[in-house]
Amino acid sequence: MKNRNPLTRLALLFTVLLTLGAATAQADILPNPSLELAPVGLTMDQSARLNLVNVGATGGLFINWSFIDANGNILERSAVTLPVGKTVSFAYCPGCDRAGQATGGSDLKVRVHVDILNPNVPAESLRASLEIVDNATGATTVCTAGAAP
Repeated sequence: MKNRNPLTRLALLFTVLLTLGAATAQADILPNPSLELAPVGLTMDQSARLNLVNVGATGGLFINWSFIDANGNILERSAVTLPVGKTVSFAYCPGCDRAGQATGGSDLKVRVHVDILNPNVPAESLRASLEIVDNATGATTVCTAGAAP
């Protein structure tokens, strides 16, 4: 048993390293955490405002967010880097022109999807809320909070 062929030893070592490499690669392909905010209805006189805050990722968060309609169409999306403690807001106005001025529109159901793109960052590092805002007064009429699934 002590006089093993060096080629057999090399093959055994290669098999062990390949198995360890496959386990490491499998650990690296875990899905990124995400947040999903419940759908809300908007009228032509309202906007949806997404608020995001990094509450725990000291190295910052790199996130993608999307406003999505009832048919799954992406209405608006963007990517943002969010330092710890920083809050950002994004608005979607279905009845507004590019300058954000109300032009009229139809009723619309929207939901928000947010992906955290940093590896090994828990979804709890990000807090999100969605407000329904009256375009004429700027008053918030509804506010929902998001949680990690």
